[in-house]
Amino acid sequence: MNLHAARYVDRWAGPPVHLALHAAGRATGRRLAPLGATTPPAAGRTWARPRRVLAIKFYGLGNLVMILPTLAALRAAVPEVEIDFLTLPGNEALLERSGLVTRVLTVEVASVARFVRAVVRLVRGLRARGYDTVLDFEQFLKVSGIFGFLSGAPELIGFDTEGQHRGWLYTTRVVSTDSVHTRELFLRLAIPLGLSPGPAPHWRLPIAVEDRARVRALLDGGERPLVVMHPGTGESYNRVALKRWGIERFAAVADALVARHGVLVAFTGQGEGERALVADAVRLMRHPALDACGRLGVGELAALLAEATVVLTGDTSVMHLAGAVGAPVVALLGPTPPVLYGPSGARDVVFYKDLYCSPCLSNYNFKMSACTDPVCMRSIGADEVLAAIEERYFAEPHARRLAT
Repeated sequence: MNLHAARYVDRWAGPPVHLALHAAGRATGRRLAPLGATTPPAAGRTWARPRRVLAIKFYGLGNLVMILPTLAALRAAVPEVEIDFLTLPGNEALLERSGLVTRVLTVEVASVARFVRAVVRLVRGLRARGYDTVLDFEQFLKVSGIFGFLSGAPELIGFDTEGQHRGWLYTTRVVSTDSVHTRELFLRLAIPLGLSPGPAPHWRLPIAVEDRARVRALLDGGERPLVVMHPGTGESYNRVALKRWGIERFAAVADALVARHGVLVAFTGQGEGERALVADAVRLMRHPALDACGRLGVGELAALLAEATVVLTGDTSVMHLAGAVGAPVVALLGPTPPVLYGPSGARDVVFYKDLYCSPCLSNYNFKMSACTDPVCMRSIGADEVLAAIEERYFAEPHARRLAT
């Protein structure tokens, strides 16, 4: 299935389907808020302690990483809770390695016919599980709310994102705001279940012993400082890689770090497009680098990032995954703002020029920008990134602190 076309279908077909299901639900006695409801239920209402929860988030491995602290907080508050997660194929490994999820459910989207068949089986399975609560972490997609409604769960909690017409199927509507980091925004979704508002809890992704061993074998037991670089980013919906930094700039920074500090540079990526990017970077360099593109699963990638002195990346899942394993991150952002998506560790560095046209990708425009000239990313120079990395991670006082 063409996911670009699917997003347009979801955008325009979703609201009438939501309206129809809302009317049907109200007519059959389901507890749904009136269409125009904007305030919490009457004072004194208490929510039942959840026992079996269905969490939903389809797109974005990085978003899943930012959701995991909320699931960890929910498990800490309700240790006996079972949390199933509905997502797209390819996200299973991260969720399974987190140790927070009971079952991972996927819906096939390779073709329309396979999607329809998968939906029929999936809805039957969801109803058979007997969920008492749905947490819909999507912020603009409508299909997630439909799955939540069809699960039959009595409590449906989801984001009522302004202008998206997606809150009509929820028993509890949570405002999606751009005033807090996305990690904290996801935590807001669980506040009706009794979690405390505020910063998302500190959480680290566990790294399996076998993943760490495979990565150390790949690094061949070297003792040089490791710098991981991830040059790839997804394309926007007009087929422009808006969040991508120039590959020649990655190569220039990598070459300088090898020459001046004797580091081992490892390039990561997945798929044909990123394989070509990494090949270009290695070709442009005068010094050798490790091409790890396509050689690592999610667990091994996490293990590699955990070994790094620093990770240089754009706004991608790797940026969030590096933060989840405690690796220092140098993040290059332009179309998306760091206040919502950037790393926040004490050792992280963020480059963001805050141009008058930035940010241009948001949940309010379905992450669909018309920009064809990402000057925000071109404005970040290789020299300034190199200088920041050297000053922060390889100047003697900082290097000693990082080593301890």
